Amino acid sequence: MTSPVLNGLIKKRAEIAGRIQAIHEEAARLVADLDHLDCAIRLFDPEIDFQDLPVKALPPPNAAFRGEFQRSLLEMLRGTQRWQTTDELAVKVMVQRRMNDSDRELRVLTRKRVGHALKRLQRKGVVANRKAGKGALLAWKITRPDAQLEGGWRNGSECTPH
Repeated sequence: MTSPVLNGLIKKRAEIAGRIQAIHEEAARLVADLDHLDCAIRLFDPEIDFQDLPVKALPPPNAAFRGEFQRSLLEMLRGTQRWQTTDELAVKVMVQRRMNDSDRELRVLTRKRVGHALKRLQRKGVVANRKAGKGALLAWKITRPDAQLEGGWRNGSECTPH
């Protein structure tokens, strides 16, 4: 008979091993895609040196396009008529973005970002807040369910994705 601690460690190990396997499989697919592109490029320029070509940096994994974060919070608030705390909304954001909601530091950072986004929405008159219990915790509710936020891509252009 195994202990609950051992069972938990084995489950966590299996989860991490599965993530590593998935990353390796994705890396293999990406290398194959890159090889195909290199072959196609060589058709047009057989002398090209791929070492001199730039590498595009990826955005951080939790980055959002302009207005996307606020829009997702509005959708969460539209989904219920009850008041929701900043912490509850932060956990929903973390789950939605596949972030580790048991990481205390990440949860605090996400809660701060959610709070700032909600304050901006409050200044626009889209949400309202009230004190939720003891301390500084606030609860939020949407006041204008029909509100539509404007916003384009990260660079501020007004283009919208298709």
